[in-house]
Amino acid sequence: MAARCVPMGFKIAIGVTLFIISFLLVCPSSPATASEYAFWNKIANLFGENDVEGVVGIALLIICTLTTIIGYPIAIRLIERRLNRKKE
Repeated sequence: MAARCVPMGFKIAIGVTLFIISFLLVCPSSPATASEYAFWNKIANLFGENDVEGVVGIALLIICTLTTIIGYPIAIRLIERRLNRKKE
């Protein structure tokens, strides 16, 4: 018997969903607290940057991309395993 695969549309939707969920979980709150601002200011000073918002944006892009790259194959394998188990 042939193994069943996850359709490409679902794969794209899973990747986009992982990226959006990780972005929403990691992004700082809208009115930043004093401790959040101090943290991001220290990070920006560590890299010699004056633009704190730019550092936050780059950090979010890197974190969300890594989360998606790591979580995507895991999610696809779990779904394919479940699809192939139901067939037996």
